[in-house]
Amino acid sequence: MTAGSAGSARLRSSYRYDDLDVLTVLLSGELDEETALVVVRAVTFALDKRPQALVIDLAGLTALTGAGVHVLRAAQDRAATEGVVLRLVAPAACPADRRLAEAGMAAVFDVYPDGAAARVENDRTAFLRRMRRRPGSR
Repeated sequence: MTAGSAGSARLRSSYRYDDLDVLTVLLSGELDEETALVVVRAVTFALDKRPQALVIDLAGLTALTGAGVHVLRAAQDRAATEGVVLRLVAPAACPADRRLAEAGMAAVFDVYPDGAAARVENDRTAFLRRMRRRPGSR
């Protein structure tokens, strides 16, 4: 169910609620220092809804800069303060996946290859097992 959308000319956000009390924020466009406020507003809106988990889907991003990574990290901190699990969706080889890896942040975030996996995985142990199976992990 789409709850709404907002954004700027370069970055759009939309919302989707799932039956599992998971709210997904879908981003499309460029996430950088000029569009970071779109993410701040989207995360604020989402956390006000008090979901158990907040998923930020980065699959639609065409660019992610260091400032964008910083705003995602701040969102993670804010979600943790609110007691909400934050998960990112970044399919392999998409711009967001590459940028998170370059910045050394892929291990800091709970990153999933698709939205379905991010919405249903509630067990942190299962997440860690899956991460060990990822290519390039030890």
